[in-house]
Amino acid sequence: MKLRSFIKYVVPYIPALTSILGCIFIVYGLHNWLPKETLSIEKIDTILLILCMISILLVIVLLIFILNKTNQIRFSSNTLSTELNTLTQKVHHFRNIVDILVRSDVWKPGLKEYIDKEFGDLNYFTMKEFYKGRSKLALEYIEENNRYGDSENLYLESKSLLLNDPSKSKVDSFSNPRAYSPHILRKWIEHKCGSGIWYYFGYKYASYKEELDVNRIFERHQEKILSYAVQLDTHRYQDMGFSEDLLSKLGEQMSEEIIPRLFSITMQSQQRIPMIINFAFILLALLTIMGIFLPIGILLFQLSLFFSFLSIGFVSSVLLFMTLSIYPFVIKEINTGR
Repeated sequence: MKLRSFIKYVVPYIPALTSILGCIFIVYGLHNWLPKETLSIEKIDTILLILCMISILLVIVLLIFILNKTNQIRFSSNTLSTELNTLTQKVHHFRNIVDILVRSDVWKPGLKEYIDKEFGDLNYFTMKEFYKGRSKLALEYIEENNRYGDSENLYLESKSLLLNDPSKSKVDSFSNPRAYSPHILRKWIEHKCGSGIWYYFGYKYASYKEELDVNRIFERHQEKILSYAVQLDTHRYQDMGFSEDLLSKLGEQMSEEIIPRLFSITMQSQQRIPMIINFAFILLALLTIMGIFLPIGILLFQLSLFFSFLSIGFVSSVLLFMTLSIYPFVIKEINTGR
């Protein structure tokens, strides 16, 4: 297993290592072993001109590669941006529904006042992580839990879905942001926020009907919830009326599908420029300097023969590197495209 891991780690660096060693070997060999009398100025000038032409061709190839990759990234970014906006709007609609639920009378009388007064500074995420011992208030809550049939957990979870910052505990003024930060999305996923709505209004609603009676929600609020649900997913909710089953399905869809997908797309959209493009830029710059400007400088200013050997060694090593790297790159691109 260790050998396989070692091979997996080392193999990708073999072309670069081979090329560097090849460059050193060529420069050293030409400088120390090649008889100087066999090289005339005309031969050196011809070789340098050939190197310039090869380097120009390689620079063109690298430029085409970089532009092609940039177009692929731009197309991918446009696709991601469209999906990101769609998912963000879905989360907006869901949070609007949760906001109505939090402010409604669906909760057993006294629950909201009890939580907001006694545990107003308690963050749902901190409560779930009580075992880390960061909050005495979380430990007190765990000890006093189950006063309202365990539905107070759902109340805290619902309030957490209205937070834009996981470090906050109070929802002073609810508003939907232009974009959700990875920090809050990660916390929602880590603690499966939304699954409580799925659980309490779904599988266990018969047991919690006294604590969570959907009939206590005002009719105008029921209509708003249904309207947001239809905007969230027309195909799924258009023919459904308001009920605990609607709330359960919304919680399931958000916790299982939409929030995880939004987090994934958000992280992809924040990725930096791929390493292969950075590497291509480095090769492009070095080829321009060592394969074009340096030979031209040697021809114009009759620089030392060592600089000619350096240019020959570098361009040869770049050709070797591209030859060794092309097959693994093609295989990777083919597998990625499937």
